[in-house]
Amino acid sequence: MSAIGFSYDQESLFTGLSILLRGISYPGQAEETISSSFDSAAKGLGAIRGGLFLIRHQPGSVRLEVLSQCGMSSQQLRAIDCGKNLEDQIAERIWSLFRQTCGNGSFSPRDQFADAVRRIPSNLYVLCVPIIDPVLDEPTAILYFEKETESDTEFEAIASKWIASYALALGQMIHLGFPRTQQEEESEIKYSDIKTPENAPELIGVSVQTQALRQELHEIHIPAASAPDPDPILILGEKGTGKDLVARYIYAYSARRNRPYVAVNCAEITDELATARFFGHKKGSFTGSLANEPGLFRAADKGVLFLDEIGDLSLKAQGTLLRVLENRTVVPLGETKEQRIDVQVILGTNCDPECAVTEGRMRPDLLDRFRTQAIKLAPLRDRPWDIPALVRHFIAYNEKRTQKKIHSLHTGVLKTMVAYSWPGNVRELARVCSLLVTHVKSGSPIDSALFNKLIPNIAKEEWNPKAGALLVGNVPMREALETFGRELILSRLRQHNWNVKSARQSLGLPKTTFHRYTRALGIAGSVRDELAGVEQFPYQSKPMIGGGMAALS
Repeated sequence: MSAIGFSYDQESLFTGLSILLRGISYPGQAEETISSSFDSAAKGLGAIRGGLFLIRHQPGSVRLEVLSQCGMSSQQLRAIDCGKNLEDQIAERIWSLFRQTCGNGSFSPRDQFADAVRRIPSNLYVLCVPIIDPVLDEPTAILYFEKETESDTEFEAIASKWIASYALALGQMIHLGFPRTQQEEESEIKYSDIKTPENAPELIGVSVQTQALRQELHEIHIPAASAPDPDPILILGEKGTGKDLVARYIYAYSARRNRPYVAVNCAEITDELATARFFGHKKGSFTGSLANEPGLFRAADKGVLFLDEIGDLSLKAQGTLLRVLENRTVVPLGETKEQRIDVQVILGTNCDPECAVTEGRMRPDLLDRFRTQAIKLAPLRDRPWDIPALVRHFIAYNEKRTQKKIHSLHTGVLKTMVAYSWPGNVRELARVCSLLVTHVKSGSPIDSALFNKLIPNIAKEEWNPKAGALLVGNVPMREALETFGRELILSRLRQHNWNVKSARQSLGLPKTTFHRYTRALGIAGSVRDELAGVEQFPYQSKPMIGGGMAALS
């Protein structure tokens, strides 16, 4: 108990947090775990009212579904559930937080617990924070408590520190215990008037990044591509993230789907041939021109032209491209008359255009033409939730290609694939699936023995921190807690731009304790590598306690 004037129960607060951490190994009991933990938390704070509300997305709307609550009336719960009757102060506070951090896409993890404990008139403290899904990296729930007490800085400090740890553990528990089904995920962006065109490519995955990409394409880029004289679209992404797939997706769903689709890698376009390749040429206009050629833009007229790896074009060739983007006309070599073209130009690159301009590898006026429409593709390591669906897709595709039926894919193999960071992205994953199906005997399973024989390096790699919550469902408690701690420390370091002191202080850990955790969890090497050339990190990496990746195989 604390000083006179207010009270809280530290033992109950600790118990509420401990219940969540123990429950990580038992996601099937998530509802009971969270309910018991919430009750202990409310008791520990001495809360007069409180609630935990899941964010439920529906086509065109969102609602807050009560998961646990104390001291709230049925009218208040109805107002919170649907976002109506917001003259109720509690409902208004909760929905105000949702609008600020969840509804407008401006949420920053670093600000998650800023101003979490607020004092308002009438001797009332309000604790209200978003709960973040550790894998999808998006708000998944709202936690709210009210407490009547006199103003006291000691309570504010203790409550702020506790609620930060509690909210992080709660996000992990909600993710494990309330996974979204593929149907629920796709319902967020599926509209009744969208029909799948024949031979349209599929954007496979249920992660928040893939959902957002589908929605952005259908709401912005596909309608824009269907209009006459559209602005160019720039697709940014590492190699293997699927830039050509997104370009073909836009083409397939736009009004241009029955016109030509032309794709070319810009590494093939030299300075000498840039004008002829882009604009075409007349027979005999230069040595070796043995026939009339339309050029890329005229070949794609009324359709889509995809220019991949635009960063490989020379500055001179970029100037040639800029001319047609500005004028929307071409003059083939050997001719003098301008010909108007109507093409949706889509450009792809794995480089940072801003850096390329600074380094003199890209023309700034060319970059200006891209700014109106740019699409950023997330690497596969940032969206491990998509990996199981992608694996199923590529396995099925290669079964059909090889006319072979496998028996099954062992769970240990899938966990190994989910845990891998995939530096080659989806392209690398597709190659691995092709290799596995090619070498497995028909009717036999793809097991760990075959996987480790064909791709021995993958199982030896460190876990991808963002995949932690996908991997702990059936492992012993100690390994589950290690995974949670490892992911938490790495996530906090990234939030603080690998400033060790800042990240350590945000976790409330002394220096020696923080470095002891990084060694015990097997991530000292990861931290040291990131800090190379910036700050000397004093410890060597050690294997993860409990067997690491091997324990999950």
